[in-house]
Parts: sequence; C-alpha cells; structure tokens
Amino acid sequence: MPAPVPPSHVARQATSARKQARTKRLAQMILLTLLLSALLPLISACGADPRVQQEKDQSLTKLTQLLKHAQDIGVPSTTLHPILTQKQNLDNSSAPWNPFNAQLVDAYYTNAAHSYDQLYLQLQGVIDTTTERTDNQAQDNLQKLQITLAQQRAKGYPTDTLQQVYTQNLEKMKSAQYPKDYLVVSDATGNAIQTLNMMPATSDKLATLKSTIDLMTAGKVDVTTLKNQYDSDQKEMAKATKPDDLKQIDKKIDTQYQQAATDFKQDIPIIAKAKVDDLETKINQLKSSGINVSNYEKLLASARDLQQKTKTLDDYKAFSKQIDNDLNAMQKDLIMAQARQLLQQFHNEVKNWGNAHMVSGAYYLNVGYMDQGIGSDLDAELANASTIADYQTALNDIQNAIFHHQMLEADYKDKTPYNQVHQTDLQLLDHYKLQKGTAVVVSMVEETLRFYRNGQLINSFYITAGRQELPALPGLWTVLSRDTNITFKSPFPKGSPYWYDDTHINYAIGYHAGGYFLHDSWWRADYGPGTQFPHVDATGNSSAGNGTHGCINMPTAQAAWVMDNSDWNTSIILY
Repeated sequence: MPAPVPPSHVARQATSARKQARTKRLAQMILLTLLLSALLPLISACGADPRVQQEKDQSLTKLTQLLKHAQDIGVPSTTLHPILTQKQNLDNSSAPWNPFNAQLVDAYYTNAAHSYDQLYLQLQGVIDTTTERTDNQAQDNLQKLQITLAQQRAKGYPTDTLQQVYTQNLEKMKSAQYPKDYLVVSDATGNAIQTLNMMPATSDKLATLKSTIDLMTAGKVDVTTLKNQYDSDQKEMAKATKPDDLKQIDKKIDTQYQQAATDFKQDIPIIAKAKVDDLETKINQLKSSGINVSNYEKLLASARDLQQKTKTLDDYKAFSKQIDNDLNAMQKDLIMAQARQLLQQFHNEVKNWGNAHMVSGAYYLNVGYMDQGIGSDLDAELANASTIADYQTALNDIQNAIFHHQMLEADYKDKTPYNQVHQTDLQLLDHYKLQKGTAVVVSMVEETLRFYRNGQLINSFYITAGRQELPALPGLWTVLSRDTNITFKSPFPKGSPYWYDDTHINYAIGYHAGGYFLHDSWWRADYGPGTQFPHVDATGNSSAGNGTHGCINMPTAQAAWVMDNSDWNTSIILY
C-alpha cells in the first residue's frame, strides 16, 4: 500500500497541470491566428481578378504622366488643384477586405480605374481650355498694346523700346504652342501696356522737374547736375518695359525735385528781383517808344509786392507765372516796339550805306532796300499790323531785310569772280535752309545770277536788274508763274516815262506779285555791273539803255536754261 500523499503536495500538482494546459491552449491559439493571417490574403486574392487591378494601375500611370505634361507646358497650379485633390483622395483609398466576396474587390479596382480615366479626360479638357484661353489672352494683349502704342506715340511719349517689345512678342506668337508660351507673351505685353499707361504721370513729373530747371536756369543758378539727372531720367523712361521701372524713376524724380527745391530756395530773392527788373526794363522800352504804359506800371507795382512774399519754390512758381502773364499781356506792344525800332535801324543803315557808296554821285547800289523798293513795303506791313501774329511777321520780314542788306554790303567787298561760289550766297542758302533743291541767287551789286543745286554752283551769268525808280525787290521769293511765249503789256499809261510797247517774252518766271519776273530780254546786248543805270547799249536801242521795271533781265539762251533747270519748287533769292 503506497504511502499517503499529503494534501498540500496534491494541490501543487493540480495547479501545475492546469498551468501547462493553459499554456498549451494559448500556443495553439497563437499558431492558429498566425496561420489565418497568412492564409487570408491568399483566400482574398484567390477570388479577385488581377486584370482589374492592372487596369487601375495603368489608368493611374496615364493620369500621372498627363499631369506632369500639364505642369511642364505651364498649366497654372491653381487650375490643376481640383484634379490633384481628387487624385490624392483616390491614391489614399484601398481595396476592401473581404475574403469571402471577391466581387467587392473587383468593383473597387474597376471604379478606381474609371475615376482615374475620368480625371484624365477632365485634365485633357483643362489643358485644351487653358491653351485656348492663354492664346486668346496673348492675342488680345498684343492688339491692345498696338493700339496703346499708337495713342501714346501720337501724344509724343517715347515708345521705341515698347515697340520692340510688341515686335518681339508678335514673333514669339508664331512658334507658341503651350500655355507657358502664351503666358510669356501675355506677361510681357501686359507689362508694356501698363508701362505705357503710366507714362503720362511720369512725363508730368519730368515736366515739373524741367520747369524747375528752366526757372533755375533763368535765374542764373548752376543746374549742370540736375540737368544731367533729368536727361538720365528721360533715357530711363524711354527704356522702361515694366511698371516697376517707371515706379523707380518716379521715386528718383521726386527726390531730385525736393533737392532742387531746397537748393533753389536760397537763390529765390535774387532771381525774383531779376525778373521784376526785367519787367521794368521792358515797360521802359515801351515808354520810350511812345506807348501808354500806365496799366503796365500797375502790373509792375503788383509784381514788386508779390516779390516780397516769395520765399519757397512753390511761391516762386506762382510769382514767375504772374510775371510771365504780365509779359504776355505786353507781348503785342513789345513786338510792335521792337519792330518799330528795328525798322528805323534798317532805314538808317540803308540810307547811310547807300549815301556812302553812290555810283557817279547819282545812283544807289542798294536802291532796292529804299522806299522805291522794299522799304515802303515794310513800312506799310508794320502800319497795317493789328495782331501779335501780324507784328511778328513784320518783325521777321524786317530782320530778313536787314540780313539781306548785310549780305549786300559783304558782297560789295568780295572780290571773288562773279562765276564762282560767293560766301554771301552760301550764307543766304544756310539762313533759309535751302541746301537741298534748286535756288536762283541774284546779286544786285554784281548784276549776276548764280544757279545752285543742292548747295552746288551749277551755272552763272550776268543780268540786268531794276533801274533806280523801279528796282528789283530783295528777299526770298517763290515761283508764282512759269510762262513761255507770252506778251508783256505796260502797266503804265502811254506818255509815262516807264511806258513800253507790247513786248514778246520767250521765257518768264514770276517771282513777286505786281509784275516782277525773271525773263529774257532779246532787245539787250549788254548785261552786268552798271547796266541797271542809264547807259548806251551795244544795240543802240534806247529801251535797253537803262535798268528794268523791277524784273531780272537775261539773254534768251540763259533764260531758256533757267526755265529748263528750275521748277515750281525753285527758290529765288535777291540781295
């Protein structure tokens, strides 16, 4: 009989057995779980169609490639954002887990492939739409730029650089295919349009700066640096292609203007006084010319009062404007006084020179400038003037008459042969800017005609000009008529010492109203110096023994040559 086992020992054995059993069951469960985990994918895959998953992958690849293409050709990211969001949502999804229903898995892949395909089609539409939209925008901008260029060019703004922008981008459009190509054109032309539209504001700033420079210049202030800055600003504005370019220029101009205002302030008292003094001088000139200046003296008193209040650049601008307005109010009287003084100077010079250079103690070489010639015409022109324009025209004519007479004086001293270029001729051609085209130049102290083409002497010969009582008229004249084989009828009554029989003329070019011509005189044999005075012509014809009735006579062959080589645009200069 075995010995009895103590109760405590039996209990320990039972507990140990239970632990072993639990451990075994746990190991079995873990093993089963691992086995199921390994088998589930196999079970699931076993029922799904691999071709469906492959189609889904292919659709995804196509979409991904098209997205990259869209980005490469410049479709904006904002336009692509909705499609990218939908794609990302699809990418983050996965097939459902269901080992017992393969159809659900297949349906997922089929739907995913369809969704990717739909996004592909949507993206293709976005690419096409974006390409068309950017193309249209580029074309619209080019057209707007062309119109804006024409408008601003007509207003005098510098457009050469922006015209180049237009031309360059017009050329780019010929090879443009993608949105990025069209966007480059749109950006450049859009900037150019904005720049053109901003130019008036920048130009106004420059004009303000220029007016300040002019004010300072008039006040004898050194503006060398400021003028260089202004010139640089102008050049930079002409080169601007973007709005920011003009913004930077605007900032520079503002800084330059403020500096000019500061520099100018200290000179204002001196400059303001100089302007008032100039106003007073002009009023005194009018007074000395016999013009009533009581109203102008009131303006002067007002100007002196305003001068004391002028402290800043803005003050000076208002002050200067007031003085300029006062001077404008005086302009008509000032021009009239200047013309009167100059006309008197002209008459004095003509009289003094004529008296000092008389021929045979009886004849004037410069009679064409006296009352018998243009002297009385200038008197009448000034007497009949009533507007500023009238007085200005009279003043210009008097100045030209003085210049012609100065050329006559110089030509009288010139010993150059008659058939060679004379410096006085060239000075007259230069004075009237007649270096191009044809010009007849007649010297009345030499009694010579010289014919110039493009500033080069082509032909020359002696002529006979007007007699003392009826001189040829010095000045610059245009061709009024061109006639051949006509009859001259005397404008003087029979019995007058100037009357003549009806006379056949072969070639006649009218140079002044009232019957003044360049024409042939077949009844004469002698031409040249002295033939404008009483003499005995080689023909013995008494009608050839004096000067003309104001015309320029020449041999028939020479008159024919002048007619053949001149035209309606030929200028005629007599001095």
